Order: sequence, then structure tokens, then C-alpha cells
Amino acid sequence: MKINTTKDNLLHGVQMVQRAVSAKNPKPVLSGILFNAENNNLKLMATDLEIGIECSVTVTTIEEGSIVMPAKYITEIVRKLPDVPIDIFANTDNNSIEIKYSKSEAKLHGFNADEFPSFPTVENEINFTIPAKLLKDILKQVIFATSSDENRPVFTGILFEISENELIVVATDTHRLALKKVSMAKDLPYIKVIIPGRTLSELTRIIANDDEEIKITLGGNQALFTLKNSVLVSRLIEGQFPAYDQVIPKNYKSRFRVNVKELLDSTERAALITKSGNQTIKLDIQQELLIIRANTEIGGVHEELNSYLEGEPMQIAFNAVYLMDVLKNIDSEEIYFELNGPLSPGVIKPVDNNNYLALILPIRTA
Repeated sequence: MKINTTKDNLLHGVQMVQRAVSAKNPKPVLSGILFNAENNNLKLMATDLEIGIECSVTVTTIEEGSIVMPAKYITEIVRKLPDVPIDIFANTDNNSIEIKYSKSEAKLHGFNADEFPSFPTVENEINFTIPAKLLKDILKQVIFATSSDENRPVFTGILFEISENELIVVATDTHRLALKKVSMAKDLPYIKVIIPGRTLSELTRIIANDDEEIKITLGGNQALFTLKNSVLVSRLIEGQFPAYDQVIPKNYKSRFRVNVKELLDSTERAALITKSGNQTIKLDIQQELLIIRANTEIGGVHEELNSYLEGEPMQIAFNAVYLMDVLKNIDSEEIYFELNGPLSPGVIKPVDNNNYLALILPIRTA
């Protein structure tokens, strides 16, 4: 393999795919990035066998070929290169490369490309396209509700459920839940899969252009996301996602409307003194008045906001961080906060649409 390229092109590619590099896998080749040069195109690939990322960059191919380079060192070397034309020559006899720039050069030892696993194919697939910006907005509104507890893998993922022309995306860690509904351009067969939250976090990071369309392919035990110059593939999470529709209250006894920014600002101030404790804040909902309180050994906060109540006045406590996560990511100036009592879940909905909701379990207080 022999190619000529620029620092910017090469750095863009290696930084994108290195997110999928395995840090602890016992197979040394998985600590590397596969370089495959063909037809003035350099494909860079990395995988930890759970997710894989492929990125294509334009190069001048003098001699086609493939080699695997250690991700850590190739990324750092490319990052430090001067902004000059770069020549890369791979010697497959000893699995090494020479990187030449100006009057200097660097050498690295790597692995045989034949040892690198091939990307899995998606079988029995269902595929559809979705605008990149819309997908990023969907994920932003639900991903905060995923769990980081690897002992319960189902809750570390996000449910994608397609029924006819509707996509329902749900995440929950059992303490909170976020749900987003989106109308699809065409009817699709019913499918229900759990995609790892980590996969979708990486996807949002590699989307370079909000205006492009992303093709999503689901089938077997894989999900495939195809972008203009990159591909991400991931294993799906096995298991039964909880029946989310059964935990969402159908009615409410009290509902108040409040400004999102005002409630977020007040909650953030109240949360400052709860950091060393259980991060509990109390809401006292009255007619045309919402009182936010927090009291710890550090001190106390008392905030009053204008709100509009339908139903019974009520007092209820929530985890401040959980509430802030919803308020930071909801796409609305005002919300409805629906309640059924101090020990029942609170449901937050945008005032201006019914395609999104977040549910938070309350905290029992003395």
C-alpha cells in the first residue's frame, strides 16, 4: 500500500474510527485501525466486536493494499504532523509503515490485515432513512434516561419500536423514562430492537453534517447506520425491554404549566446545596405559584415561580439531577407537569406537542 494524502483528511478519519477501538480486548489486532487503500479512497475501520466504525477519506492511491496500525500511536503521530503533504508506504512483509512528511519520516509496526475481523452483515433487514438532525434531536431527548449499570444490559440500551409509519424511541433506567414518537415517511413492518446507548452516543459524535440522510438498517442481531462517508455497525442488546406503556399514567389529578428556563434555573440553584446529599428538591404546587425548596446541612434555597395549576394543590419531591436532565433536553418553552400524588410518577410533556414525554419517579420524604 502506498498513498499520498493530507494531514486533515487522515486525522479526520483516524479520530472518527478510533472511538470503536478495543482497549482491553485480548486480540491485539483489535487495538488497531485497518487501513485499506483502493481507487483513490482510503477506508479506515476499527471495532471492539460490539460496535464497528468505518470512515472513507479521499487520497491519491499509488499502490493498493491493506494493513492494521496501532490506533493509539497512529492517531498521536498524525495529530502532531505538520500541515504538509503526507506519503504513507506499507510493507506487508513485516507489517510496518513509513510516514514521510517534508524531509522527515516516522515508522510504525502493525498487524497483518488478514487478522482483522470483517464487518458483520445485517440479515432479514428492515431499512429506512431519517434526517441526521432529526435523529440527533431524538437521541438527545431520550439518551439521558439510559442506565450505566452493565449488570442490567437492557436498561443501558434504547428501544427502537416501529409500527407501520411510526417510530417510537424509549429509554429508561427504572428511575426515569423518556419517550419520543416520530412519524415515518412510509409504512414499515413491525420491529422492536434494543440498541446500546453507547452505540447511539458514538453515532451522534460521528455525524458531520446535520443536513444529510442516515440510512438505518435493522435485522438479526445487528444495527447498521450508513452516513455519507462513514458507517457504524453495532450488536443489538438481547432481552425484553420493559412494557413502558404500562408505567405511564393515563390520567392525572393535578397538572401545572410552567416556563422551562425558569424552572431549570431555579432547579439548578436549588441543586447546588444538594450535591453532598441525596439531591432532593421539593415542589410545592399551588394555584398560580410553584415553590421549589431544598434544605441540607449546608443551607437552604426557596424559589417561587409563576405557574398555572389545574386540579389539586400538591407537594412532591424529585431528584434534582433527573429533573434537570429533562429540562435541559426538552424542546419547548413551556411544559405540563402531570401528577397523581406525592408517591406517583411525575410526567413532563411539552405544551406545544404530544410526541414527547419524560417520566420521573418521586422521592419519598418524611
